[in-house]
This record gives sequence, structure tokens and C-alpha cells, in this order.
Amino acid sequence: MESFGTRLRRYRGEQQCSLSALSARTHYSAGHLSKVENGLRAPTRELAASCDAALGARGDLLAALGAGRSGDAARGEDRAAGSPTAELPDDTGLPAPPATLTHGAAASIIAALTTVLDGLRATAQSAGPGAVLESASAQVRALCGMAAHARDPEAGHLLSLAGRYAEFIAWMCQEADDERSALGWARTTASLARHVGSPDMEANAILRRSLLALYCDDGAATVELASAAAAFPAFPATRVRALLRLAQGHALSGDDLRCRRALDDAYNLLSSPSFSGPAAGPGTAVSHGSSPVPALSSVHDGAALGTTSGTAYAAGHGSGHYGTRHVADPAAMARGWCLQVLGHHDEALSLLGAEAQRIPAHAHRARARFEVRVVLAALGANDVDRACATLREVLTVAPGIDSATLRTDLRGCVRALSRHRRHPAVAELLPLVTSHASRRTSA
Repeated sequence: MESFGTRLRRYRGEQQCSLSALSARTHYSAGHLSKVENGLRAPTRELAASCDAALGARGDLLAALGAGRSGDAARGEDRAAGSPTAELPDDTGLPAPPATLTHGAAASIIAALTTVLDGLRATAQSAGPGAVLESASAQVRALCGMAAHARDPEAGHLLSLAGRYAEFIAWMCQEADDERSALGWARTTASLARHVGSPDMEANAILRRSLLALYCDDGAATVELASAAAAFPAFPATRVRALLRLAQGHALSGDDLRCRRALDDAYNLLSSPSFSGPAAGPGTAVSHGSSPVPALSSVHDGAALGTTSGTAYAAGHGSGHYGTRHVADPAAMARGWCLQVLGHHDEALSLLGAEAQRIPAHAHRARARFEVRVVLAALGANDVDRACATLREVLTVAPGIDSATLRTDLRGCVRALSRHRRHPAVAELLPLVTSHASRRTSA
């Protein structure tokens, strides 16, 4: 099997690109690239993506990097039991306590506890998972207990709200670096969805699992789960989220072509009649790859996205129960994420930077998680000053929000910053970033 270094040298030869020229394009030193080609240094995903983009390899170099590693991670053979593809029983602690309610009272209870959930979501933007998990879990038990004593359709409405809580808890467990519990709560969400007959809730439960896979760096599992979510007759916004997650999974796997197809399908759905208004409801599953595939760098103009898809997304959000509430244009943000992962750093920086600035200042968790992607794009584009300035903003809120996904991306920043350790700002920030990247939630 052709090694990454051999394939990189072959592409350089075909492009008649010297090590010096490749160094100028990727911002890695010629000496380092030479060592990678000769097998003396192991290539990182960031280096592979940069070289792939610089040489127009369309994911082939990223594929070579993946081929050189064991496929066990995608199959779950070397993964901890709490991984996204591991099987766990639905035993996440949902015994119904003695919770009763008077006949006809469900509507007012649901309204009150929906307000509580909104408050917990708002709290989680500025506080760690520990500030909300206990309260949210208690509400799930209470709702399930009340549903056991209620009649339909009230029982179904109570369980639907319990499912929304469970999905939020799964997210907070992931942020608390507790993948086993996150997976368990995602499965509980799916179980409640099947009980009340909600394909939209079940698709979002699968999307929650796909985010676990994404942050395990498992492109294959991300693709598998996102594809499963996209197959549900869910609300249009949920199907768009599934397609965007599918694009991210393909980008993580280095599959440029399928990434572009998934992005194109998402944009086509955003511009379809099903996204014409807030009454848009569940529809048929999306067929992938049926439309022409433009270049990733030109998939729907970024300026147009800012004024169209974000508005369409809000209009077609249906119930509005799931997905981000703070990113104005999730499609544009996902596209920037894919561009950065695939090594198109300059374009990614332009898009991610613009979208991150649109996130409300009070949404500390959302803003930090996306600004750190701006940092990674800036470092890939060799804009070290911008990366450091943005990183300082991220580090001001990182301890308070206690985010495992943010720490994962900060570890990527540590690797990228290490290439610029002689830069004064990097020398100052690197120890701080390293500390924040390794800090875990207290038991």
C-alpha cells in the first residue's frame, strides 16, 4: 500500500512542485515536508489537508493518511465502551417516581417546564454542564412520572418534552466529557421518540450521536449516523442539519467530492418550497447526489448565504426544538468548517470569521466553540496574529463554560501553534492553551 509520504512525493512530481514551493503554499517548512515524505516524521491531519488543497489532490492525500491508520476506530474495536457506535441499553436512570397531576393540567405544566428548559439552555451558554445536568435530569424523571399517570394526548405531550430534555442532557454530557452518559441519553431520546411517534426527535437523537463521532475524529461513523438521520421524514431544518453533518463527516474522511454533494443537497433543500415558512413540517427523506456538484469553494456565494439561508433556516425550523439557536447561518458555518478541515484555510477563515462575529456576545459557549475554528483556519492560513488575538478571547471564557468539545479543538490549536513557537504572541499563549486543552471537568 502506498504510504502518505510516497503519495505526497508523487503528487509533487506530477505538479512539478518543489519542496520550497509546497512550503510556501502550506506554511510548513521544506525540511519538515522532506521528513514526512521520507517517513521520518508522521503527518498530521492538518498537514495532510494543507498539502491536499495545495496540490489539488481532491482528498486523495487525506485518504492516504487514513489508509495508513487502522480502521478499527471506525468499527469501534479500539474505542472505549462509551463511544458513539457502542451498544448500550436504555437504562439511563429513568424510573418513574411518584409524580402525579390533575386531569387537564398537562398544558400548563408543559408551558412551565418548557420555560425551565429554555432557562437551562441559556445558563449553559455561560456556565459549565454541572450547573444544569442535575436539574435537567430531575425534570425528565418528573415528566416521565407524570406521563405514566396521564391520558393521551397529554401523556404524549409530556413525553415529547422529556425527549427534548434528554437530547439537551446528551449534549451537556458530551460537553462534560462523559461520552457513555451522552450516548445513553441520546438512546433514551430515541426511545421516547419512538414511543410518541416523532421521527423528528429520533433523527435529532441520531444527530446527537453523530456529533459524538465527529469529536472522536471518526469520519466513517459520522457519515453513517448522519445518513441515517437524513433518511427520516423529519422537519426540513432537521434534514438540513443531517446533510450538513454528513458533509462534515465526509470532510473528516477527506472525501472532497461527497462533502460537496452533501453541502449542495443542504443548500438545495434550504432554497426549496418546504423552507418557505414556519409552518413547514416533516417531509420525505433527502436523496443525496442528485444535483450538479460545483466546486466546494464556490458552493453558493457566501454573501448570498448570509442573507438567504440563515433566514430560510429560521423560517423552516419547524418546531425549533433542536439545533443551534445562536448561529445565524448554520449552513455557512458548516461549509467553513469543511473548508478548514479539507485544507482550504484562506476561504475557511473568511467564512468562519464572518459567521462567528454574528453569534451574540452573550452566547459564550457557542461563540467560543466556533471562534476556535477561526483560530485553526487562521493558523492554517499563516495569519498568526489574528489567531492569537482570537485565541485570547476564547481563553477568557473557556474555564467557565467547561467544554470538552472546545478542549478537543484547543488541542488542535496546540499542535498548530507549536509550528510558530518563536512568534512572541505564541510563546506567551502556548502554555495557557496547553493548560486549558488538558483541563477536564472535576468529578
